[in-house]
Amino acid sequence: MRRDHAITEVELLRRENAILRGQRENACPHQRPEYSPEQRLAIVQLKRLRGWTLAETAARFVIHENTLRNWIYAAEGKGNSRLLTGAIVWNRIDDAIRWVVHELRRLCPEPEFGTRSIARQLVKAAVQISRSSIQRILREPEPEKPKTPVVSKPAMPPPEGRKPYHLLLPQYHNHVWHMDMTCIKVLWFTFYVVAILDGFSRKLLMLRVFYKTPCARDMVRLVRHAVKESGKPRFLITDHGCQFRRVFREAMKKRLRIRHVRSKVRTPYLNGKMERAFLPLKLWWCGVLPSLAIRSIQRRLDDYQFWYNEHRIHSALGVLTPQEAWDGTEPPAPIPIRAADQRCVQVFVTREKCRGDPRLRVLQINICRQAA
Repeated sequence: MRRDHAITEVELLRRENAILRGQRENACPHQRPEYSPEQRLAIVQLKRLRGWTLAETAARFVIHENTLRNWIYAAEGKGNSRLLTGAIVWNRIDDAIRWVVHELRRLCPEPEFGTRSIARQLVKAAVQISRSSIQRILREPEPEKPKTPVVSKPAMPPPEGRKPYHLLLPQYHNHVWHMDMTCIKVLWFTFYVVAILDGFSRKLLMLRVFYKTPCARDMVRLVRHAVKESGKPRFLITDHGCQFRRVFREAMKKRLRIRHVRSKVRTPYLNGKMERAFLPLKLWWCGVLPSLAIRSIQRRLDDYQFWYNEHRIHSALGVLTPQEAWDGTEPPAPIPIRAADQRCVQVFVTREKCRGDPRLRVLQINICRQAA
């Protein structure tokens, strides 16, 4: 009876093992769970105790022969010992930063916030990380949030270097301004929005809405108002619209003493900064439902202008906002935070609304580090 019972147990265990092995065999190689260092060492010991060959052991545990061969070399002291000892990977990103990446994805879904934007937010918070690392972390399971408070490390000064000098690459603010006009729709009505952008800091200096197509005098009035608030530029780049012809050129040259530069025909890159600034504006406007009153529309545009200048990180400025670039704020030096640092990391991530608009996101990332 004992022998029959043992034979039955062996057969049942063999079936269970076949089911588990079959499930692992049917999975794609990159989706199979990895063996822990303790399990790898146990597999090498079983191979020697049972007298299995290299191919037979690899087939039983659904691994490649080269993988098993590396484990054997590590056990003999000829290969990478971390495969069996479970040593800390020195280049591994700390779990606190990995949790922040998943938290940012939860707070900001994919259509409105991509992996590049997540990387810029972390670099602005003085964390060294790349977009490829963000993509790899999002494919992994979310780690637990660390609970131990730490002290942040002071940022390092950025390296000094030369900056190019050109009309499209100004060296200081109020050097080159860009001016253009676009259309927005409210129900079946069309409104016209005129914007003035600083070429160096990408700051929106003016954002005004009109019921009808603005004329040259309206454009001159806007430039005067922008000069009164922000100072006078040296160059003003526009397209070949009817508003920027003789009346506008004479007002720029004689009254304001600003050199008016019109972009070449079929050369959109000369005024491309202004065209690119209209893209997030139109994406944001798709979810806005204001009234038909011009004051209500202008109030919403003022909220967007404040968010764009104060809270939106511009890709051309690295990790700075347009207002920070206008004020000459130095960006923080990113610091790599790895699991091998032997430091406790605590991170706080919050998403707030800018002036009550949920589509105008304001992210706050606070990172504290201290010795364990």
